[in-house]
Amino acid sequence: MSLNLLGVENATKPDDEYVILQATAKISLKGYAIVDKTFNPNEKVSNEFRHIFFFPDVVVEKDDLIALCTGKGEYERERLSNGSFTHQFYWQSSECAWNDNGDDNASLINYTILKVVPVPAVKK
Repeated sequence: MSLNLLGVENATKPDDEYVILQATAKISLKGYAIVDKTFNPNEKVSNEFRHIFFFPDVVVEKDDLIALCTGKGEYERERLSNGSFTHQFYWQSSECAWNDNGDDNASLINYTILKVVPVPAVKK
């Protein structure tokens, strides 16, 4: 995999929560997503995804950092002292994504959309 999930900074405010990743090769972030998985009362992983962030088609270079902030903002790119970049993305949430008690998992997924079909309105 060309993207490494380094960790999550949990906080009590959305603007202070971050998921940190690092590129291990030059890649497009298109097709990658972060999902928030929870556990059911029996301590088994739930299929409920409460939050998901789909990365846009942004090309990152090897060793670039990717920071996903739970809060609101606009994409930013900042050059670091080593010449690589930090790419800052925002989930656009006014609520925290991660549970205060730490019973969440952040999962990095690589996906392919195979087919999209419209969902019809409910017949009345």
